[in-house]
Amino acid sequence: MGADDDFTIIWTKQTQPPVGMQNSCTALPQQQQRAKKTARRKGCQDVPLIDTTAKLALRSKKTERLRHRQQKESKEVKSEIKCFLDLPFELLTEVFSFFLPSEIFALRRLNQFIRRFIDDNEHAIASRIIQRRYWVLVQCFPLPIPLSAVPLASQHALMSEPWQDLLKIHRNGYQHIQLINPRVVCMCMTCVLAWNNLNPLPTIPCGRMPRWNTKLLEMHASIVRAAMKSHLCYARILQTHLHSITRTIVWNSEWQRSKRVETPLHKTSSSSSSSPAAALKPRLYHLSDNDVAGETDEFLERYGPPSYQPIYMRDNYYTEEAFVPNRKWDKEGKSWKYYSKWPTPHQNDLVWLTARFAPPTV
Repeated sequence: MGADDDFTIIWTKQTQPPVGMQNSCTALPQQQQRAKKTARRKGCQDVPLIDTTAKLALRSKKTERLRHRQQKESKEVKSEIKCFLDLPFELLTEVFSFFLPSEIFALRRLNQFIRRFIDDNEHAIASRIIQRRYWVLVQCFPLPIPLSAVPLASQHALMSEPWQDLLKIHRNGYQHIQLINPRVVCMCMTCVLAWNNLNPLPTIPCGRMPRWNTKLLEMHASIVRAAMKSHLCYARILQTHLHSITRTIVWNSEWQRSKRVETPLHKTSSSSSSSPAAALKPRLYHLSDNDVAGETDEFLERYGPPSYQPIYMRDNYYTEEAFVPNRKWDKEGKSWKYYSKWPTPHQNDLVWLTARFAPPTV
């Protein structure tokens, strides 16, 4: 074998290379692997991690029942309201505004809690009822003013002898209305007319004052005095008057129909004019059965006869049918025009009385 000839060393299991020589042979590939791992690790740290975990879809009868129960509980409205008195005040007054005044009085007798609530919020409840049902009548039938609410200077003018002499025609001319106590109720002309309009008028023989009439007048006067303090009593009076109007109109219409049927009409050439229905006049204010059932005074806004003359006895109600004072019909606007809003007329009367009848020392 020459010096320039190549040769290959073959190692066997019996003759392995030393450890130092083996490490030197594999050191370079291991360093390259570590460098690649370090670069790969740095690259992974630069990329933001995204959480892609999700709930496993559980499908079983138990999970389905649980899901249905949770949906049902979520739909249920959880509230601490145990009775209707726990409702908000605005909602309660709105509910009570649909009642009749007589139904409110009956509801007060249910229990002490409802009675206390109605008594504490009587003015608000009655105002909503009047606004909804008796908007016309409340403008036609104002309440008289208590004397305690009148200024002191005007009180002296009202109690003066000259003014009391002028009121004799209104104090002594009515047998069916209790006299006003001048120390309790204002005696201006507006309040006197308001007192007379609110008191019912029973029919009794002229020149007599039976015992039952005296008790009846005292009861009527006590109701009006209660209405001066309680707005709910005032609404109850308006309800009674509205019922009297509708009942009188319906009764008069039925009476005319029965009278037409009993009395044969003259035969004419026209067959339509010979029928009793064609000869009948419509009800006053075109009152319908729905208006009667609704128990509101909206029908009084339609055209009808004005009430200029005061009613001094019960028999006048049958000819008047509907007594609705303190307003007049506007022909141009085709609507009712009401007098000045209360208490403007009362205040104007006090100014006029104080200027003319007040003592000079006051």
